Amino acid sequence: MKCFSICLLVLPASLVFAQGFEVASVKAAVPGAVQFSMNGGPLEHGPFNMSGNDPGRIAWTNVPLKRMMQVAYDLPPDRISGPDWLGTARYTTEAVVPAGTSVSDFRLMVQRLLAERFGIVVHRETKEFSGYGLEIAKNGPKLEAAKGDARNASRRDAAAANAVNPGARGLMAVDDRGFPIPTPGNPIFDRGGIFEAAIRVNGRIRGSALNEPMAKIAEWLGRFAGAPVADRTGLTGKYDVHLEFTPDPAPGADAPDPGPDVFAAVQAQLGLRLVAQKVPVEMLVVDHAEKVPTEN
Repeated sequence: MKCFSICLLVLPASLVFAQGFEVASVKAAVPGAVQFSMNGGPLEHGPFNMSGNDPGRIAWTNVPLKRMMQVAYDLPPDRISGPDWLGTARYTTEAVVPAGTSVSDFRLMVQRLLAERFGIVVHRETKEFSGYGLEIAKNGPKLEAAKGDARNASRRDAAAANAVNPGARGLMAVDDRGFPIPTPGNPIFDRGGIFEAAIRVNGRIRGSALNEPMAKIAEWLGRFAGAPVADRTGLTGKYDVHLEFTPDPAPGADAPDPGPDVFAAVQAQLGLRLVAQKVPVEMLVVDHAEKVPTEN
């Protein structure tokens, strides 16, 4: 792993913007509490908004500070570097979100809250990790230009998708080939917006990334490859990608028809290939954070 010499300073959020939560309370969680929940706010239904039901208020219970930083900076935990307690010390946060707050503004508001209550100071730096470059395979790409809509979906399809992914709550359907797509008219995924989802069907993963440029598709593939992926295709524009593969089987699993792994699937189904190489990854480094939040 190598760190480039140029690092970008990120100013405390309170110096960058003025808008914040209307009312906010941050308290240390009850000692020993491990169960956590995150509900409310404008984020889509998922691990950072488990109920998906109150855009005007957030209720985060027993949540590690690093997880709150994931929301604030839209980064996975392995790209946030800091003291170990960021992932173990837990806090309960309640806040009123102004009406009409966008997701991007919400993230900035969380950044400001963390800067004010925990004194967080961070900077970004780029490090090199072992990963993969996404390149065009020998016979050329097999990619669909983004269509900007969800075709061939129906309520029956939505029911089928929810059966394999109960957390979808009607937001996700499946197309006529069995790949996940947003349910038409859903309140979260706008027509033509970015959509990423994966479902498990008969032991295989069927994943979709819609309306995305190759850089984001490469990042999406990294989740399945288990390492960062950098776009080396030189392709421009936005694409709809559908990929079916078999994840690593559990020890002793009986798989009479295992199907391709993610590497073979990328080459056969997308006309691309994942080549092992060093990949630059932008990291968020925590320079300072207080373990005890300031008074509300």
